Amino acid sequence: MPAEVVENVLSRQIDDLEPTLTRHGYRIKDLVEQFDAKTAEVRALFNNTLDPVRATELREKMLRAGLPI
Repeated sequence: MPAEVVENVLSRQIDDLEPTLTRHGYRIKDLVEQFDAKTAEVRALFNNTLDPVRATELREKMLRAGLPI
């Protein structure tokens, strides 16, 4: 398969947080419930726009829970 086809088909963000968690079966709804967060916070975390203190807090909780981040 030519490299051009692969590059056009695969997302460049395939290893970002959201796709990684989705591949492991974690939906936003699951994350909101498990980590006592708001949907907007989880989306902001995925977009790297969440307040850095809150982002660190959520990431630490996810790591402690064994999520692949």
